[in-house]
Amino acid sequence: MPIVGLTGDVGAGKSTLCSELAACGAYIIDADRVARALWDDPDIRREAEERWGKGFLDAPRKEMYARIAAKIFGDDEEYAFASKLLHNKTKENIVTMAEKAGGTVVVEVPLLYEGGYEKLVDFVVYAACGFDERVGRNAKRSWDAEEIKRREAHLLPREEKMARADLVLVNDGSEEDWRKKARDLWMRITECGSDKTAASCR
Repeated sequence: MPIVGLTGDVGAGKSTLCSELAACGAYIIDADRVARALWDDPDIRREAEERWGKGFLDAPRKEMYARIAAKIFGDDEEYAFASKLLHNKTKENIVTMAEKAGGTVVVEVPLLYEGGYEKLVDFVVYAACGFDERVGRNAKRSWDAEEIKRREAHLLPREEKMARADLVLVNDGSEEDWRKKARDLWMRITECGSDKTAASCR
């Protein structure tokens, strides 16, 4: 079965797509979760604290992630450092997980194009959503419009990524409409069978 790369706009509903695809039978790999686990790696912690100061990562998990986000978002040099620190190892771990999974694998990767992850997948789905709608959906995460813009500042233009994707899904209706699009996507994936070409799954 093909390996699907799922990326898209910040707050477009990628997690909801993944939950519905998992219910259909897909094995989901969350690249963000894989990357976050690397902050427990002694070598990565050492490199980070050599740059950011001893004890920088010594905090409860939620606070530690908040510290990292505050450090890297809005600072090009720190963002580049963190990306270099994590991306290669994250990709290695994703490949290992996909090989062990069997069946259909969906890899959710917000930085799919920025981090070169498209080389790991057979075709790419881009989840798109209007900016105002995304602001509303992210209110529960305490992300306002400025926070979304800050997190997207280091990303490639969405128009470029949408053009490069094999399939664009637009989240412009209810949650159930979005979940139906996930189920429709699952049908496309399963119809591809062993033919892993992107064209066969469009």
